[in-house]
Amino acid sequence: MIIKYNFERFTGAPARGDTRISINRSGLIRLSAGFCRVNNILSFKYCILFYDRSNGAIALKFINNKEDGVLKVTKDRKAATLAATSFIKSNKLDLRSNFKRHDWKKLSIPDVGEVFVVELSKR
Repeated sequence: MIIKYNFERFTGAPARGDTRISINRSGLIRLSAGFCRVNNILSFKYCILFYDRSNGAIALKFINNKEDGVLKVTKDRKAATLAATSFIKSNKLDLRSNFKRHDWKKLSIPDVGEVFVVELSKR
């Protein structure tokens, strides 16, 4: 009996796979390399943040045009960061229960467009 193999060539270290969004103690929102790769985030310059108080959720919309209230997407080689301290303070978000890695979902919201939603911990 002849076995048919379907080998795939290894071409180097695999890309990091974590696609979560992190919030840290200093109020930075860290967009993982996996999230940036899967969603082509490094092609954007700015991000608009939205907050849904009743559901405790943040929405991120990435754009290339500068508008009032946008945050600059600070890029490194494969990941990105948003300096969101003013957003966090103005919405009185409890950072202590939210510095961690968050899962996200992609939604299309009428009159806003495509956003990435992060549901925060409720305390």
